[in-house]
Amino acid sequence: MTTESTTTGTKSPTTAAPSWGRPVAVLALGSFAMGTDSFVLAGILPQIADGLHVSTGAAGQTITAFALTYGLAAPFLAVLTSRLPRKPLLAVALTLFVLANLASAVAPNLTLLLVARVVAGLGAALYTPNASAAAAALAGPAARGRALSVILGGLTVGTVLGVPVGTAIGQHVSWEASLVFVAAVGALALLGVLAVLPSLPIPPAIPLAQRFAVLANRRVVVMVLFMLLASGASIMVYTYTSTVLGDIAHIHGTALATALLAWGFGGIFGSFGSGFLTDRLGATRTLTYAVVLLVVTLALLTVCTSIVPVIIVMALNGAAGWALATPNNHRLTELVPTLPSVVISFNSSGIYLGQALGAALGGILIDQDVTARALCLTGVAIAVVAGVVHLLVPRPATES
Repeated sequence: MTTESTTTGTKSPTTAAPSWGRPVAVLALGSFAMGTDSFVLAGILPQIADGLHVSTGAAGQTITAFALTYGLAAPFLAVLTSRLPRKPLLAVALTLFVLANLASAVAPNLTLLLVARVVAGLGAALYTPNASAAAAALAGPAARGRALSVILGGLTVGTVLGVPVGTAIGQHVSWEASLVFVAAVGALALLGVLAVLPSLPIPPAIPLAQRFAVLANRRVVVMVLFMLLASGASIMVYTYTSTVLGDIAHIHGTALATALLAWGFGGIFGSFGSGFLTDRLGATRTLTYAVVLLVVTLALLTVCTSIVPVIIVMALNGAAGWALATPNNHRLTELVPTLPSVVISFNSSGIYLGQALGAALGGILIDQDVTARALCLTGVAIAVVAGVVHLLVPRPATES
């Protein structure tokens, strides 16, 4: 029979449970792995430096390699793969990610580790945007927001739970074991994608020239530049958290993992709370509050010398850092409503390029024997510049 059964007890399509829940949850597991991989190395840089016999600053360039690759590659990969089926594409991205993390774990020297981190960045740049697009397609217009929030939630939970777990593994077992942990989570996501994710329609392609044409709008450029600077200020200090908290507050081991956990929980409140504040106060005011909080918390890290104030400040710092993307996406999509995915991709590139530049600059300063307090104050200065750039963006008439 080709018609649907009307037998008593059979659920009608209108009352059946949403069909997108399981596949989106699987996609979020992949996002969890990506979120963990983006930040976990920050907690184990001293172990990497000792294991490879390099400076902490040099080890920090592994974070630069991952973030820089993601930021530069994501827009181009989106175009190059726009006509490929989504399920195989996501499977390839996860396979690349898993293999790159395993290669990172067995890298015998810094050069090969950097190469492996570049490959991991390519896998993440290929996976995350396509996972979001797949979630939106699975859920449909009525539930698109919820599905996208699940994918973002995977990234956030990766920061909140994955990073402290990976840090603890790195400190109590080995830094290589941390990367094996990330690879294992990615492998579970790969199995889930192969088993659960249905075939999806190929979205319409947006040519590369059309994507980059939005950069002719000066306001778009200024908004992305703001994101780059603010992200760089936040991540420059976060990347070297182990050095900053070790030198200033003598925090190591389990206490360091606890501080990173506080940063991650703050990030949850920042990422979700910024959406609420954007709806209530507008994107401009929300970003102003977030940048001010970022400046204040980076400055306070220079005077926190015990675990309780460190945890409080780290939580607030995480909230400030994670509160930036949503309102900036909001004002970008208001500015270019016809190409929302394009301007959001540029915002994401700004975030990752900021992370790359922040980690690179922080590593240079650390290798020049700059003190942990001076590193934090450098972050303060960059955040202040970001705030000035934010003020240069013309305020829309819809905001009071």
